[in-house]
Amino acid sequence: MKEERNDYNEEENIVELVDDDGNTFRFEHLMTFEYKGGWYCALTEIKDAEESDEDDEGEEVAIYRIEGEEDDERLVQIEDDDELDEVFAEFCAQYEDFEDADEAAELDGGNE
Repeated sequence: MKEERNDYNEEENIVELVDDDGNTFRFEHLMTFEYKGGWYCALTEIKDAEESDEDDEGEEVAIYRIEGEEDDERLVQIEDDDELDEVFAEFCAQYEDFEDADEAAELDGGNE
């Protein structure tokens, strides 16, 4: 899915992506990270209650490569399976570290 427009609401971490057919999809921004000199964005789709199926085995993560300059950034689907595998492994490692740090801060009462 090549993205044409990206709208970001910082307060809610919500990203709206519009595909080539004009369909809008809402995602929660999980994290943005650097890997091998490139920048990537990890998102999870926000589903309506009726779209959510109780049989789902957890949330799916979509990872996009960030291309363009700061004022004209685009999220581009990663089509190379090897790159996607590497980037997903890096996301998992960084997200786990992020979650551990967040959990530690909560246990510490939010004090750093």
